This record gives sequence, C-alpha cells and structure tokens, in this order.
Amino acid sequence: MGQGASQAELVRMRMRGDVAGLCRATRSDDHAVAVQAIEFLGSSTGSPEAVKALFACLGRKDEPHYELRWSAAVALGRLREQRAVPELLRLLAEERRGSEPLDRPICEALAAIGGPEVVHGLLDVLDQVATHHNRYTAVLVLDALARLRPREAVTPLLVSLWHYLPDHAEHIVRTLGAIGDPRAASALLVLVHSSASDVHLRRAAVRALHALRAAAWPPGRRYPSAEEVLRETQRDPDPETGRLATALLSGTEDGREHLWGVLRAAAHSPHDAECPPHAVVAVCDRVAEAPGLFGVDAPGQDAYIALLRHHLREAAAPTVRRAAARALAACAGAGASAALLDALGDARIGDAVADLLAGLHKPPLREILALLADTDRPVSQRGNAARALGAARYAAAVPSLLAALADDTVPMAVRASVTDALGALRLLAGAAPLAALAKDEEQPSTVRARAVRALGLIGAPDTLPVVLACARSSHEAIRARAVTALGGYPMSAAARALGEVVAHDPEPDIARAAVHALGRIGFPGLLILVRLADDVQENVADQLVAALAAHPEAEATAALGRLAAAPSTQKAASAALSERGTPDCVEPLAALLDADLLPSMREAAVRGLLRIGTDEAHERVLAHCLTAAHLYGWHVEALDVIAEARGVRLGL
Repeated sequence: MGQGASQAELVRMRMRGDVAGLCRATRSDDHAVAVQAIEFLGSSTGSPEAVKALFACLGRKDEPHYELRWSAAVALGRLREQRAVPELLRLLAEERRGSEPLDRPICEALAAIGGPEVVHGLLDVLDQVATHHNRYTAVLVLDALARLRPREAVTPLLVSLWHYLPDHAEHIVRTLGAIGDPRAASALLVLVHSSASDVHLRRAAVRALHALRAAAWPPGRRYPSAEEVLRETQRDPDPETGRLATALLSGTEDGREHLWGVLRAAAHSPHDAECPPHAVVAVCDRVAEAPGLFGVDAPGQDAYIALLRHHLREAAAPTVRRAAARALAACAGAGASAALLDALGDARIGDAVADLLAGLHKPPLREILALLADTDRPVSQRGNAARALGAARYAAAVPSLLAALADDTVPMAVRASVTDALGALRLLAGAAPLAALAKDEEQPSTVRARAVRALGLIGAPDTLPVVLACARSSHEAIRARAVTALGGYPMSAAARALGEVVAHDPEPDIARAAVHALGRIGFPGLLILVRLADDVQENVADQLVAALAAHPEAEATAALGRLAAAPSTQKAASAALSERGTPDCVEPLAALLDADLLPSMREAAVRGLLRIGTDEAHERVLAHCLTAAHLYGWHVEALDVIAEARGVRLGL
C-alpha cells in the first residue's frame, strides 16, 4: 500500500473481507494506517496470510512506535493463535530488560490463547521476576494465570508464595483462590494464622479459602485443624475477615459449635475483648442466612433460641441486638416471635424489628395490634407496632389505626407512625382522615408532612386539592413531601403544579423531587417533561433525563435527542438514547455521531444504533466509521457486528 492509503480505505477493505489488502496495509509507511490494519486483522478467521503479517509486525524491533507491536500482540490473542505463544513468551522475558510497555498486551494475549505451554511459560516468568523484584509484571502474570485457572500451577505458585512474602503475596493468594484447588488450603491457613500477615493478606487468604470446592472443606489438616486456625480469625479486628471466617466455620459441626460458643461467651462476658461485637454480629448473621444448617429450627433446640433472645434483650451494642433480631426472625418459632414483640420497644432497633415481624411467614398480627392499643406500653413499642402493621399490609388494622389517629391523647410519635402505616396500607378508608390532618395547621409540621406523604401513596383523587395546597406551604418539610406525593396523582392538575415547582421553587432538592414525581405520573407528566426539555435547568438535568428515559413514547425520544445536544445533559441523554434501542432513536443517535462530543458519548451512540440493528442503523454507523478521524476499539467491534450481519468473513 502506498503513502496515500487512508483509514476509509481500510474500512472498505474490512467490509469487503479483503485480507490481502489489510496485510499489505500493515506494511504502510503511515503508522496509523498500519496499526489500524493490524486491529482489523484481529477480527479475521486467522488465515495463514493474516497470521504471517501479524508475526512480522510483532517482530519489528526497529519500529519507533510500540503501538504496532502492541496491536499485533492483541490481535494474535484475539485469534487464539497457538503458534504465537513462544514468541510472546520470549518478548515478555525481554520486556523486563526493555523500555517498551508491552507486558500488559502480551499477558492478556497469552491468557486468551491458553494451554499448557502458556501456563508453564508464565510460571517461568513469574519465577524470574520474583528475583528481579518486578512487581508490575508479576501482577500481570498472576492475573493471566487467574483467568486460566490451571490446576498444574498450584504447586509452583505455592513455592513462589514464599518469595513474595511478606509484602507482595496478596496477588498470589488471589490467584490461588481463583484456581480453587484444595491443595492450597494448608498454605492459606498458615497465612491466615500468621502474625506476619497484615489485614489485607489475611482477608485475601480467607476469601481464597472460600473459593475451594465445597466437597474439599475442611482440608485434611490435623494440627492445627482448620477450625482451630479460624477460631482466632473469626474475631479478627477486620469485620470482613471475621465474617468470611464465620462462614467457613459454619461448614463443619465443630465449627458451628464454636460459633455457638462465641455467643455464649459474649453473653457471659459482654465486655470481653475476646468476643468483639462484630464477631457476635457475624455469627448471628450466619444463623440468619442458614438456620437449617445450625439446627435452630429443629425440635429440642430451645437453648439456641434462648441465647439469641438474650443478645436481643441484653447486648449493649445496637448492631448485636439488630443481628440477633435477624437471626430470631429466620428461626420464626413461637419463642422468636415473642422476643421480637418485646424488642419493638427498643428505641435503637425497633424499626428494624417491626420490618422483620412483618416479613415473617405468619406474623403475629393480633398481638402487634394489641400492642398498639395498649396505653401502658412504651411509646416506641406502640409506634413500631403501627409500623409493623403497615408493613404487613394488615387491612384489619385500619379501624384501630384510624382511632389512634383521631385520639389527641395518643402520643404524637405514635400518631406519626400510624400515619405512615395508613399510607403503607394504601386503602381509601384512610384518605379523608389523613387529608384532615394534613391541612390542620395546628398540628406539628412533621406530622402534617407524613400525612401528606401517606396521601400520595393512597392517591385518592378527592384529596388532590389538599396536597396541592401543601405544595405551596411555607414549611419546607411539608412542601417537599407534597411535591413527592403529587407523583401519586396521574392528573393534569398535579402535573402542572409540579412544573411550576420545577420553575420557581428556590430549593434545588425540591425541584429535583418534582421532576422525579413528573416521571411517575404518566402521560400528563410527560407533556410537562417535554416542555422542560426545551429550556433545561442545570440543577434538574440528570433527573429530567432519567424521567424521560422511563417513557417509551416518541415525544420522550425526541426530547432526549434535544437534551443530547445540550452540554449539561449530553452524557446522560446519549446514554439513555443508546439504551432505548428503538427504531425512532436512529435519527437522534446518528446526529450524535456528527456532533463535537467526547468519544465515550459517540461510543454510546454507536452501541445504541447496533442495538437497534436495522439496515438504516448499520448504514449510519458505517458512514461514521468511514469519516471518523480516528477509529477506537469500539469502532472495530461495530464493524465486526455489521460484517457478521451481512455475512462478510475476513478470511476463509
């Protein structure tokens, strides 16, 4: 190919399946043309002619720009060309002594090719770089081995592990975890137990133990056993390490007994440093995840339930009490329900307990309702009882809830929770009392705000005037809740009011909430959203794009096209159009290809057109590739997709 060869000619060659022309282009004096031709050959069928050209490019040491060799390595990897392995390994060894940054593409190519020769070669390189303290190359090699997951690499990796201790062993541990061979278990346990291992290495070692095959746990290690090693790790200062160790211990009977022992020890000595709160939380969470594994739901296991009840009632740390509640809810026995009912009065965790009770297979709804009505109970317990009734969608509770709402002697905190519960139930019976509360200016603004929120959840049309009035309130909390509530009224009046809020409310958060609410209203809201797109305000730009993206109508597509041309919304709108994948998006997406945008935005447009997949969409992408100043990897992928759709093969 002569000096006058252009990128457009390469694109035409690619679309014709002209391997010979691309091979000639790899020898072009124009460096950019040569690199592009190489990248196209990476999509070929691997014909001898193409492979020969790529080998020649890989060996051009006189090339002043390393991109040529980089692209050749990547292309050979894409072709899974086994004949390239010896040369790639040789170049990787040379990279340790040279200055060209080719070790990354070489390692990625070798990982893509795979096979025993690659594995043995990578292990040899790993051994060599350990001596030269080349951590960068070592990490790349280990990442490649992790992708390949070769079992034959386990023993050499275990040997290499000691060369990399103590500072650089974490990547080897992660690679062993990716391979998942049980032969690594003993070494990993040593690292877990060693005082020389820092927090990152211990965590990596425990995580790698997780990756071992379930049938191989626990490993056949006599002293100290895996359970003995992990007992100390279970109370590791790092909560994540402790959580992982807890999950491992739960895999054996001895391990599970130790975990119960952790709960017993913490119950007897709550301030003992040997039983930190996060270790107790980890045990409770594991019981909640797998109650059957621990046998807590089996007959005769009352002692376990009693232990969990003790922590729920007596633990000083709210995190422990909350975790004990989760474990008891998973057990779901009668004793568990009684303990959870008592815990509704816990001011720190009562709300979480209410949600747990509501989620039980058979929640004790009558008992919860009785707690709400019992004036001798603490305010927090009665309020959380109301929350549980709402979360459980217990319609029979409506009369009691309405009675509590109307009773001025009921503490305000309880009435506020009752208001939330009526909203959660979403029954019309609650609309009128809630509307009366919302517009009563003698009531505290926090309670009125919660009543407005509940009205929005119910959405009774005759309560809209109340919510509209609250949207004009001088109290910011009431106004904010009203704006959100208007999203529950699919009516033009609500949409118009929200549009006014976007245009005039001085609080940016309220304006953003109004846009979000418009997106929930349906077609009346769409009309306002389209109008807002004509003069978008920067403080609501992202919310406006998201709201329009949720609408499938053509009007929304056109509005997104306009937003894609605005600087403040270009990125979000182009991504939204790309995700739509409908034929009416072809024109706005094609317009993005000709605009002065960041490459990432044009990429989103190309991918969107490919997702549409029509002939017209493909033609727009092809036209863009023919005129683009530079072709990125995603251009090459796009041409591959179009060529495949047209039945064009790059080679035999």
